[in-house]
Amino acid sequence: MSYTLGGQRFATKRDVRAHASAVLNRTGLGEVMQGEDELFTRELLAQHPRVAQKHGVGVAAITVAVMPEWGTRNFLVLREDGSVDNWSIKKCITNLRPDAAPTGRSNHVHSR
Repeated sequence: MSYTLGGQRFATKRDVRAHASAVLNRTGLGEVMQGEDELFTRELLAQHPRVAQKHGVGVAAITVAVMPEWGTRNFLVLREDGSVDNWSIKKCITNLRPDAAPTGRSNHVHSR
């Protein structure tokens, strides 16, 4: 079983979590995600159980902020209408489904 997000393959959900944490912690506060980190975080956000609510009218960008009520760094979705919402890495990973098994012909040889 593996998980692919942002063109990167992860063996376990724990590996996805570790990568998400690394991205969260290396991104400057208020810095807009770009490149591989942006692709990864957008695809991670797409796994959120309330993705339609989190996306709203459309995602303009993803950034990082400290949430005053918790004192922790969090990803924020900046929507095209100017509204902002935070989102949970944990909820996205809990909802994450493994990559589909490859389809096609088996390499197994049957004997007669």
